[in-house]
Amino acid sequence: TRRLLAGGRRLAVGPGTADYQRRSIFGTRKALSGNSSLRTPITVTTIAMLAMTLGFVGYGMFFGPGNQYPSSVRKLLRDGGMAYLRPSNKQDLPKAVEKYTEALELLDKIGCDDPKHGPDATHVTGLVARIAAVYTDMGDLDNAIRMYTDLLHRILGDAGMEDPRTQVRLLMDPSLDVGKRQDILRALGCANKLAETYEARAARSKRRSILLADPDMHSADVRAASRWYQWCLQVVMLTYQNHFNHQQLAQNLPLTSTPSFDPATLPRVFSIDVVTSLFYNAAAFFASHAQYQYAVPLLQRALDLLRPGTDSGKEECVCQSSVLMSHLANAAVQTSELPRAEKWIFDGLALAKKYPENSDCLNSFIALTYDLGVVYEAAGKSQSAAVQYRHAAEVAKAVDDAEAEQLATRALGRITDI
Repeated sequence: TRRLLAGGRRLAVGPGTADYQRRSIFGTRKALSGNSSLRTPITVTTIAMLAMTLGFVGYGMFFGPGNQYPSSVRKLLRDGGMAYLRPSNKQDLPKAVEKYTEALELLDKIGCDDPKHGPDATHVTGLVARIAAVYTDMGDLDNAIRMYTDLLHRILGDAGMEDPRTQVRLLMDPSLDVGKRQDILRALGCANKLAETYEARAARSKRRSILLADPDMHSADVRAASRWYQWCLQVVMLTYQNHFNHQQLAQNLPLTSTPSFDPATLPRVFSIDVVTSLFYNAAAFFASHAQYQYAVPLLQRALDLLRPGTDSGKEECVCQSSVLMSHLANAAVQTSELPRAEKWIFDGLALAKKYPENSDCLNSFIALTYDLGVVYEAAGKSQSAAVQYRHAAEVAKAVDDAEAEQLATRALGRITDI
């Protein structure tokens, strides 16, 4: 789906994020130029944009004061923590997962007689999240998926996992207990993590370093990832739609089928970071499978939510918007809409240039400059394309981005050999 660049950092959406990189391939559509050597523009993601994936960050890292746990469980948690909460070169992940699993099994046994330690108690589900994070760090995605699924089942039950509208009705209930509302947000974050983990396992199963932008959705893991991204989107969008129309009614305004995507109209339960993170993650997934009809609207709505901050010159919003525009440019090229791609590129470059010291702006500048070269090459403007490829290679070299430099240099060589 997307290449993870931001200053050489990887995607960070919570503890135990899958360590994998993503890319789509350009030139899969003959309408571009018939040249399959054209590659997808360098794409970039931003850490800041994903640092708060739907309230899940920290959930697996801190699951409550120790005095919430029976003494027999606390000892196992201490042993697990001693093995896990250490520098990576000193961690003992197998021991950590063993001790945490023993603690969970004991806690579940105690919970059968003591509702305070029931399966959906926050300090219990937090432990499940911790175990999922450890498995992810181990690269054991099968067990990570098993634990994330278990976590969702504990919070939502079968009905909630099957039908996202059950959570929408709860979130729209003004009398809903704060703790329950937080549980739903944790489940939302967990569902997003589950989708990402399925996506990572699907990528791993291909056993290729470069992933094609492939519309094939037959893989069971890809279908599962799609299901959970859509589950998250439905919870957020249906809640937002209902909340927005309640506001419309209160002001004697007509009901609408789509909310305004003005940050001021978001339900209080959702932050801009939460919604833009979800839209971005889901859009990148859909784009990786050539489902641009879903990816593009999500990217555009994320831009809408960031627009007030971008218009006011807020650095974080400006640079996040430039990242989103690089993905919109990619999607436009993939669908042979070169004039639209060019517009997104110029708009994105204008934003990226505002904060050249910001790593997200800098990396999106490299991506967008390369993108412009691809557009020019597809349009038969080889000399203009060479200028952009050369510029992208020079900037990538200056910031020690070897992979981006290699891609741009290779593209430049292709142009000069013609």
